[in-house]
Amino acid sequence: MSIGLLGGIIFVVVFAGIILVHELGHFAIARLMKIEVEEFGFGFPPRLLRLWRGRGSLLVGKDRLIIPINFDLTFDPKQSIHRQVDVTSVSKHGKLVVRSIAFTPSENGQEHPNPSSESKLSPVPSPSPATEETKLNSTPQPSEIHLSGTLNEIRPGTEFTLNWIPLGGFNKIKGEDDPETPGGMAAANPWKRIAVLVAGAGMNLLTAVVVYTFFFYQVGIPDTHTAVIASVDSPSPAQQAGLQVGDVIVAAGGLPVNGYTQLTQITHNNLGLPLQLVILRDGKALEITITPRSVYPSTQGPMGVSIGEPLIPVSSWLNTIPAAFSATWQDVDSLLALPGRLIAGTISPQAAQIGGPRTVWNLFQQAVSRDVTSREAAATSGTSTKPTNYTLLIIISITVTTAVANLLPIPAFDGGRIFLTLPEIFLRRRIPAKYQAMINGIGFLILVSLLGFFYLKDIISPVNFTLP
Repeated sequence: MSIGLLGGIIFVVVFAGIILVHELGHFAIARLMKIEVEEFGFGFPPRLLRLWRGRGSLLVGKDRLIIPINFDLTFDPKQSIHRQVDVTSVSKHGKLVVRSIAFTPSENGQEHPNPSSESKLSPVPSPSPATEETKLNSTPQPSEIHLSGTLNEIRPGTEFTLNWIPLGGFNKIKGEDDPETPGGMAAANPWKRIAVLVAGAGMNLLTAVVVYTFFFYQVGIPDTHTAVIASVDSPSPAQQAGLQVGDVIVAAGGLPVNGYTQLTQITHNNLGLPLQLVILRDGKALEITITPRSVYPSTQGPMGVSIGEPLIPVSSWLNTIPAAFSATWQDVDSLLALPGRLIAGTISPQAAQIGGPRTVWNLFQQAVSRDVTSREAAATSGTSTKPTNYTLLIIISITVTTAVANLLPIPAFDGGRIFLTLPEIFLRRRIPAKYQAMINGIGFLILVSLLGFFYLKDIISPVNFTLP
């Protein structure tokens, strides 16, 4: 398989996986909060086939009955509430399980609905007489239980479908914008709605933690309190000052350096000024004076170096979990701090550019090519050269970016819906559903227009990111 094709496959699988995981988060918490999900689709419509229908429930009078898996109701649940029904059921594990449902005559004396209005399990083929006699003698048959009463609630169960467009998945949550729909999203407590909305981004962040765990187990846990020179640009102030790859910066401007963030802050506070560095090289302390430039190329920093962190090997993947959570939080914090850093001038506009689909495609091609090449070299050379893991890092970056962007207070995003829920919590007043739908609809149109312009621009002129 060519590297280009492999990179394309990974690109599609990653994006589909990010969307699917996001929707699974919404689905899981909605079910946990007793909010009905009418359909969970793998891929996007049009529908290819229905995989199965999940277990549902009925409330007849005060009795809760279980609707078995793949039991289809042939009547409209919305029009059947508060009607009188006769239900045949059996008891399994202390719960009543529906066998058949029929409507009783209405008050005006009309007859039962025609047979198509009943819901029954598919009949089981009758065994031969000898076989039937054996079963009856060996296994007692459960006795049927007949119930009659008012049908107060219907939860048909979630349909799980497979769809033609293989890009992630979707949820069709009952009553998402209609607070008058019982058991629906909009009718639920505001805290429950917020929990469902946050769950999608939460699952994306949890995915980032899992990938980080795998990554750290492969390469080791980074020592975030140590700043090491990973590369030196040419020409640059760092090259002129004599900094070398592997130098550990322990102090800058008379202040101890406790990691990359602090070193970056000290550097930007001294642009154009001589800055005294204390470094460790081969176990010996050296003093070097460098003048960080105030004007520098978009692909470099003020000093012209890239900063790395030494890696500490681990013996168990369990040891990587705290570091994985910490690294994910640092990524979230960096994204949230990005606008402030742009305003403060601690990061250049070029370095803060956001790539669209073509840019990310090109980045995936680079990452897969580097990773495959490095693994082939490590397998054939027999040296201590370690393979790269750029693809994993890009997956983490996209996953975290998706989660953070989705929680921004933008109409039609989960964050926008959460924002519209806040008045209900703090002011005890709900924004009318029609206004919420209007805000989300207008926001969605504006968002699609902006994304369309952004994606078109990215196709014509993608951002050129080069991996180190």
